[in-house]
Amino acid sequence: MLYRKFVPPNHLRPFVECFFLWENSLLLSKPLPIESPPTGFASMVFNYGTPYRVTSQKLNGGLVPKNFLTGQATKSYQLQLSGKIGMVGIVFRPAGLNTLFGLPMYEFSDERTNLRDVLGRYLDEWSDKIEEAASPTERIGLLEQFLNLQLLRKNPELDRIDYAANLIVEQRGVVNISDMMNELFVCRRQFERKFLQKVGVSPKYYARIRRVGSLCSELAQKRWQIADWQDIIYKNGYYDQSHFIKEFTEFTGKSPSFYVKNNVELANYLK
Repeated sequence: MLYRKFVPPNHLRPFVECFFLWENSLLLSKPLPIESPPTGFASMVFNYGTPYRVTSQKLNGGLVPKNFLTGQATKSYQLQLSGKIGMVGIVFRPAGLNTLFGLPMYEFSDERTNLRDVLGRYLDEWSDKIEEAASPTERIGLLEQFLNLQLLRKNPELDRIDYAANLIVEQRGVVNISDMMNELFVCRRQFERKFLQKVGVSPKYYARIRRVGSLCSELAQKRWQIADWQDIIYKNGYYDQSHFIKEFTEFTGKSPSFYVKNNVELANYLK
């Protein structure tokens, strides 16, 4: 099984976190469950493999569209993969989709929306090219071309919302939103309205998502007993153990200790 992330070229980095490619050489003999906590990133995915299912608080195990857009995930979700895995995607910076495409991101939270419904028939040409590409490098190159054309059309500029959302990512969600707004000299009501438009959730909720998402990524690598939970609680800005457990369980549906021992994140299956 091959899963790779690709760093975007410099001119796309203000908008794109990474590109990814996920393929398997042998067909899956049985369904493969993959869980994912909320990460704080939206994405566009092009699937040229077997259609797969997603279960979340909004999606009840139905098949996702062949090519789709994901907004902010506010809770954990699970993929049910089968057959052939073949997909590439663009993982956007938190406000990148809005900045590049002008999409109202609050409409896409916890959704997988058919890209053709968003971008029109224009999307079909790119879908066909990606499916017919001869190599992973060619597929990633097509994603870059797709964004380059949009960059030329839109000529976007980053604003304070982009800066604030990116700062929350860099700080792993451990940030005081009121202090950040004071530093940016912005009106709270206007800032929150624009943040919802560009990111899909409120700034405070986004910080919570990013904090849990970063923490889950760290814990998923620890298949052994964690020696010092207090250190983790402190580093991630939680008030105390009960606050940490409540927050973690709210977003993932599992206690932290159970998550460490029993998570089925993608990282567990790949080298």
